Amino acid sequence: MGNIGIMSTATVGRADSFAFWREHSGALFGSSRLSASEVKEFQGSIEHGEMGVVRLCRLRTSQHSVERTRVHAMQDHRSYLKVVFQVKGKCNFEQYGRNLLLSPGEWSVYDTRFPYTMLVPEQAEQLVLLVPHEELRGVPIPTNLMARSFSSRSGLGRLMYKLLTTMLSEFSKFDQQSESSLIAVVNQLLNFSILEALQDNRSLSDAESLELRARSYVMQNIRDSGLSVEQIANALHCSKRYLHMVFAKKGQTISELIWKLRLEGCRKDLQSPTLANPSITDIAFSWGFNNSAHFSRRFRDEFGTSPKGSRWKLAADH
Repeated sequence: MGNIGIMSTATVGRADSFAFWREHSGALFGSSRLSASEVKEFQGSIEHGEMGVVRLCRLRTSQHSVERTRVHAMQDHRSYLKVVFQVKGKCNFEQYGRNLLLSPGEWSVYDTRFPYTMLVPEQAEQLVLLVPHEELRGVPIPTNLMARSFSSRSGLGRLMYKLLTTMLSEFSKFDQQSESSLIAVVNQLLNFSILEALQDNRSLSDAESLELRARSYVMQNIRDSGLSVEQIANALHCSKRYLHMVFAKKGQTISELIWKLRLEGCRKDLQSPTLANPSITDIAFSWGFNNSAHFSRRFRDEFGTSPKGSRWKLAADH
């Protein structure tokens, strides 16, 4: 997987520390406007590592502020969901007109596609996970989740924090074959943590809560070839009719969700250098398909190319 990169203002003189930080943090997190009350006294460091398209960082900084304007968001081609675990100190976030003071033992999320501000009033440490939006398949990210605090001392928040901390400390020990599996685990755990946070939100209606629980169940059982609407309804103790009605309001059926997640999983595996040996049929069957002809037809309809063509393109590019 590679080594951890380290960026620190200790490598430059005090007079250049904030300019150095502005340049290098922007390369990692995207363009924004940074300021500090005592520029010459600013200190900061970032440990960072890449896991495919996912980025994991540990920040230690002194007092400063960050403002990402609408212009910054429009000009930046990168689009991430940022997950922030507050380890030490405090941090103030603002997005969608909501203001949050994040304390140690708490985590929150914010969306780089839209403006936000962050104020660090004191020495602070954060663990930050950056996930491209396209990786968060199957889970809606409503705006009422942004700039809200959740506990990292219990539940899935605690599990996700411990996993990310361990991964960062053991980064250089993972081989390339482990990368895709780790990314899948991190993304799934993040999806489930978001679902848990949303279900704890009292503003959710019964229908919204059922939809989220259904999506969570689908994601946990997506590789089960027997996964069906009836199975999901029985597991959630509701009727198939009501389940269909809840999803119809979103313009998508449960069956469409299942096929889409399976097809995206297959395409990702087919394009992975670490999964070059399993046959196309083996990969399809591992994602719950039980008919190779049906799989090939659905794959072509979804992506405009055959499964073999998708795998061949990877080989040709490399």
